[in-house]
Amino acid sequence: MIKWFVDKDNKVPLYLQLKDLIKYYISTGAIQDKQQLPTVNELAKELEINFETIRKAYKELEKEGLISTRRGKGTFVNGHITPRPVIKAGAAVESGLMESAKNMVRQFLQRGKDIDEIKKMFDQAINEVSMENSKQLVVFSECNLLQIKEISQLLGGYLNLPVEPVLLADLREKVEKIYEEDRKLLAVITTGFHVNEVRKALANIPVNIDFLVTNMSPEIRRELDAFDKFARYGFICRDQESISFYKDLLKSELGIKTDISCCILEDESEVKALLDTLDVLLVSPPVYEDIKRMAPPDFPIFNVFDRVDPMSLKVVKERILAAV
Repeated sequence: MIKWFVDKDNKVPLYLQLKDLIKYYISTGAIQDKQQLPTVNELAKELEINFETIRKAYKELEKEGLISTRRGKGTFVNGHITPRPVIKAGAAVESGLMESAKNMVRQFLQRGKDIDEIKKMFDQAINEVSMENSKQLVVFSECNLLQIKEISQLLGGYLNLPVEPVLLADLREKVEKIYEEDRKLLAVITTGFHVNEVRKALANIPVNIDFLVTNMSPEIRRELDAFDKFARYGFICRDQESISFYKDLLKSELGIKTDISCCILEDESEVKALLDTLDVLLVSPPVYEDIKRMAPPDFPIFNVFDRVDPMSLKVVKERILAAV
């Protein structure tokens, strides 16, 4: 069940808190594509805030293309492009394709071509298709080297396509270079946390943009469940705005009974203080490697979004294959 909350004591405007919370839930898969959101009045009543605050958050998300409102029906998540039908693989399809190839050979024979000529034509077609395929690629972009390396390797093996890892700061320049080289960029993929940054970076460039859902793996969850719920927990991430909802979300999800101490990576004195006083440290993927280098060797540090959701991979693969 989705937990709706905002921090009324936080200096971040309530509508921005709600907007970021919804984006987070979409990116982690807690709110699914095409799922209906609460009405403005329902959410205003639950959060005990002005309905105009909810309306403003919804409008911002709609501008970014993540949700859409249907008159008389409600507001729905629109985080992904609707996938196009994909040809189903299997023995029946391969058999049908083979029969089509045989029919082509028969037609060429009827037109007076001999077998050697037909072989040469098929060899040429195979070579041309092979050349086209060799130019196809996918780009995966993120803000940190750990994720772009690991997820790019995962994507490459799963898609059976070359996947180039690119930092967000270099993304536009890289995509422009790919087009200059006349290569076929099938899609730029990121995680749900950065989909809007990617859209902004690639504004006015005609490229498919998609995102993967990352969440906590069962292995990490089991390790965290072994710790005392009254232990001293901390959370470190990249930006201050994320802390307000990460903190409550993790506390609720993990059943933590104490307050979670939080800070951002840039605040080195706070990071050091947390490492000196905590029992368990939770971190977001962009800061994981930096914190590991700063912490004692045996200090319990957990990347709480360490897994690419398998269903998310499947959906992205279907969309990319449909575009080939």
